[in-house]
Formats: sequence, C-alpha cells, structure tokens
Amino acid sequence: MILKDKRIFITEDNLSNRSVMQLLLEQEGAIVSFERWGRDTQKRIEEFAPVDIVLLDLMLPNNISGFDVYDEIRGLAAMQGVPIVAVSAKPPDTAIPETQAKGFNGFISKPIDYRTFAQQIATVIDGQSVWSAR
Repeated sequence: MILKDKRIFITEDNLSNRSVMQLLLEQEGAIVSFERWGRDTQKRIEEFAPVDIVLLDLMLPNNISGFDVYDEIRGLAAMQGVPIVAVSAKPPDTAIPETQAKGFNGFISKPIDYRTFAQQIATVIDGQSVWSAR
C-alpha cells in the first residue's frame, strides 16, 4: 500500500472522475477528502488538515479556475509546503508550461492512467515532480 495513511484532498467537479481517483487512491491506503466546485476548497482543506497532497482540476464550473483555487490554497499558512498537482483534461502542451510557471508540483493528464496514477501521486508526495501528458 504505497499511500498508506496519506491524506489526499481532491477538488474535482466531475463525479465519475473524482470517484475513480478516490477509489484508486483508497485502494493504496490513502485517506481522501474532496470538494466539488472549487468554492469551498480552502474551508474544506482546513477542516481535513493535515494534508499530504492536493489534486486540483484546472477547469471548474461557474468561471472558477484551478489557478485561482491554487492561489487560495497557497494563501493558507499550513499549506505552504504541501504539493499541489493539476489533474486536468486541458491540453498538456499549454497546461504543463502554465502549471510549471504557477508553481504546481505536477500535471497529470485526463483521462488518468489507472495503472500508474497512485504511483504518480506517491512520487510527488516523496518530493519529486510528475509531468504526465498521456
């Protein structure tokens, strides 16, 4: 169980995408919480803390951008050193440079690869970056 007791927070509006990620992570021992719309991510993260990693969709409803949510998360003192990975269907050729410039710790393209997803998350928790353009 490569993610045993790791606390993972997901912001993802698509229910099936979130369910698949949650299932794959929990199968590897992770404790998962989520927020669906990006509006209450900051509050939910504070309630769930401590957090080992945040997985953040870049395209959320109601004109909410994952980049804006990233700024909110980074505004929390407890979240300064916590890795944030974009998990997005946004085209990797533009999204990877944007997320790198913003300071994300990685980018994983949707649809995620079921076989490697948990390992990619473990890699980032261990201090490395993952830039996956599937």
